[in-house]
Amino acid sequence: MLQEEKCKSFLRRHGVLPTSVTCPKCENPCSYREDKSLWRCTNYCVEPYRKKRKYCGFSISDCNGTFVGKTHMLCWKVVLFVNHFLSNRWNHGTVKENLDISSRSAVDWRSYCSEVCQNWSDNQEPIGGQGIEVEIDETLIVRRKYNRGRLLKQIWIFGGIERISKRKFVVALTGLNERRNEETLLRLTKKFVLPGSIVYSDSWRAYSNLNKNGYVHQIVNHSKNFVDKDDPTIHTQNIERLWRNVKEWIKRSGIRGEFMEQYLARYLFITSETDKSKLLHKFFCHAGKMYRHGTEKQE
Repeated sequence: MLQEEKCKSFLRRHGVLPTSVTCPKCENPCSYREDKSLWRCTNYCVEPYRKKRKYCGFSISDCNGTFVGKTHMLCWKVVLFVNHFLSNRWNHGTVKENLDISSRSAVDWRSYCSEVCQNWSDNQEPIGGQGIEVEIDETLIVRRKYNRGRLLKQIWIFGGIERISKRKFVVALTGLNERRNEETLLRLTKKFVLPGSIVYSDSWRAYSNLNKNGYVHQIVNHSKNFVDKDDPTIHTQNIERLWRNVKEWIKRSGIRGEFMEQYLARYLFITSETDKSKLLHKFFCHAGKMYRHGTEKQE
């Protein structure tokens, strides 16, 4: 199918599918069988202590171990699925109907795409640096409305954003990070914000020792005002705007706390590019690095 081969060429250019394969048995280059989507070694070698030539016959699937090798879904469907996953209008029913896939396949592939976004998020460089202004804060993202209805577990998130570049991090306070105290927030700040940064926060005591840990700490007392009256540069308006955007993106019926890290990773990945035409390229480049072909060593 022409459409399938075009998508495979697209995936090869992004490092998802291999452009060459070396036989792990005899270390000779394999040839590609397009009709069977196989890499096959056609080398003959002399067996040790015998004068007889033996056909190697090693073969491996083109998709073995790669991002598109997780299921038997055609590559063109995978590309279209990812393209919709990276849009603001993700809809489970839309991909099922238009790609003619089962509900189970749609759920599985959403999980695979989320894994790529989460791996990308986990490997980002810390924000801030010497003299760079960063605002940090935490917010509650799930709670009962008017203290009524089904009891949902409260989910807090913690994050920061650079004032100029708008580079950011957001992390769910779940699992090992569940306790919203000074120890947890200081550890996360050290992980995601470089020392020497000028850090702006509210006056909560969990941030009281930032000055002692390599940061220039500026405080806004939100019980009195949201912008310092004497110095209007001391504020947390950027992080408050970030929280509005995150909540608009994530909050919906059926939200589940155990998947909060995936929701946040998808948000961070999609909003990391102002030019949305670059997202698909960026996604598959990272997927190619994350999943290696079956003959390649895992990094």
